[in-house]
Amino acid sequence: MPQNKYVLQRLAGIQQQLIAVHQATSGMSSAAVGNERQEFIDKFLSQVLPTPFRFGTGDATDKNGNKSGQLDVVIEFPFGPSLPIVGGTTSRLYLAETVAAVIEVKSNISSQWSQACSTAHQLYPLQRSYGAAMMMGTDLPKIPLFVASYTGWNQLQTVKQHLSNAPEISGILVIDPGIFVSSVQFGSIEATGPWALWGLIACLHQATGFLKAVLTNPLEYAI
Repeated sequence: MPQNKYVLQRLAGIQQQLIAVHQATSGMSSAAVGNERQEFIDKFLSQVLPTPFRFGTGDATDKNGNKSGQLDVVIEFPFGPSLPIVGGTTSRLYLAETVAAVIEVKSNISSQWSQACSTAHQLYPLQRSYGAAMMMGTDLPKIPLFVASYTGWNQLQTVKQHLSNAPEISGILVIDPGIFVSSVQFGSIEATGPWALWGLIACLHQATGFLKAVLTNPLEYAI
């Protein structure tokens, strides 16, 4: 299938912007690392995904009382409730059914891989329960978690190997040099260069599209 050169050009521009963010904050404080996460949202996620979705951070819980640890970026489908800390931080408590996907943003995946795996391990027990579905398609009872890293492994095969050893993770993106690999559930995508960003976009499109086709019942958390 021929590649669209205009899409490629736009992706290349976004990739260079993100690489520049990392270069500007490399070696800086933890606050700068937080800025990398916010820039990933502002320059990429919020510009690509449609407006119904919002982005936040916090913990997720399911109707059985399981709870994740702190999640970097939560992509929330806003047609369901989530709970803020009134008068406090921006951190929220999310219901599992309203979390489309989670993205862990890292500076260097090769040195922070264990952190990403730990987050995925805490999230994995959560189970999403839906009352009805309005379409046939992929069933996603688990919340997908993707890892997006500014730098790290430079070889596609290395990324594939780490993903194959981490069944709780749905995909890995390394922005520089540009590598993306997804799990079997998300089509076993392999993409390099600027198209790596497109691989993550395709997976998020699938994950968010699933939530548009289901019904949730918040009363299950109390009754």
